[in-house]
Amino acid sequence: MTITVKMKKFTFLLVLAIVSVGIGTVSAQSLQEVVYLKNGSVIRGTIIEQVPNESLKIQTSDGSVFAYKMADVEKISKEQVNGRSAGNALTGSAAGFSGNGRGPQKGYRGFVDLGYTIGTGDFGLDRVEFSTSHGYQILPCFFAGVGVGAHYYSDADAVEIPIFADLRADLLKHSVCPFIDMKIGYTVHEDTGFYFNPMVGVRFAVGSRSAVNFGIGYTMQRIEFWYSYDGYSYSDSINCGGFSIKLGFEF
Repeated sequence: MTITVKMKKFTFLLVLAIVSVGIGTVSAQSLQEVVYLKNGSVIRGTIIEQVPNESLKIQTSDGSVFAYKMADVEKISKEQVNGRSAGNALTGSAAGFSGNGRGPQKGYRGFVDLGYTIGTGDFGLDRVEFSTSHGYQILPCFFAGVGVGAHYYSDADAVEIPIFADLRADLLKHSVCPFIDMKIGYTVHEDTGFYFNPMVGVRFAVGSRSAVNFGIGYTMQRIEFWYSYDGYSYSDSINCGGFSIKLGFEF
């Protein structure tokens, strides 16, 4: 009889423990961490890393990881999971940006590039190229800005300064993604002429907003000049085009 009573008590306590653990688990699973950003974005998930007063990383339900500076965070809270929030881990301007937290971020973007162009054709001249572009990430995959460069032609001992509009499309929202870039403008300084530089490449993210870019493309550089002969003068232009390779840093 005593053994039977003890067994009943043990069974009751075991069932009670299992039910308590189950309730605790369900309660824990029904809560999720929510990060509210100052720009109005809301990110729901699990905070996997947090450096006090510096930065945090939050992982959403689809496995994506987002990194933010604490200066951009309005508040952090734990909230009940519901069907709507479970299916929509991102709201506001964060939605569609940075599939893993290290793709292009909405807002200002700046680029510094160093490259070399191998001249082609009858008037092709090799040159070292430096350029910087600054603008705004308008859409998750589209950047628009303006820039200026300096091209040094060693054979001609000349320097050209292109001023251009810079348009760029990032094809994926990942830390490693291909891109298409197009610079179009006009060159001034020692010679003048139309400037056009389409390029394809790969972006390697090294931070929440910083990245290293590698690209190859073609540079069209028209050079305008004047002929004067026997009292007559007229203008003409040639293309000092070439294939270019560039390495750059994004911030």
